[in-house]
Amino acid sequence: MSKLIGKRKREYLADVVRQDLDLEAAAADRLTERLDGAIRSLRTTKQQRQGARATPAASQSAPVPRSAAVPSFDPYAFNAILTLKRAGREALADRLAEITEVQQLRQLAEAQLIGLEQDMRVDPVAIEDLREAVLRGVERLVADRRAAAS
Repeated sequence: MSKLIGKRKREYLADVVRQDLDLEAAAADRLTERLDGAIRSLRTTKQQRQGARATPAASQSAPVPRSAAVPSFDPYAFNAILTLKRAGREALADRLAEITEVQQLRQLAEAQLIGLEQDMRVDPVAIEDLREAVLRGVERLVADRRAAAS
């Protein structure tokens, strides 16, 4: 570990900022200036410093188009409990049918605190079975909340 201050810190920040292919040179310079003013010192390893210098040249040789990026899954795009309560089981089943990957369904269940059985969380499973398990889990949550409220 070494501490970067002054000119070395600014050069490191400039190298890191230049790695972003979407920034124009003027925007990268402004961002570097703001970061340099806001950060008093940095602690980095030798590998991090070398990686920051090496990455821009490698990444410029093969630019990745922005449209080719895979859209990330948002497990909070809809609230499963509210969908069940307001629109019913079929509406929730339709929303869950829009999710096409098992891992995304597991992310939704974990993020929204929907309890799944152990085998549904880790074992290979058919996506239809996992959708049904998520539906049952949401129904259990709603029933538990109603029971606690009475």
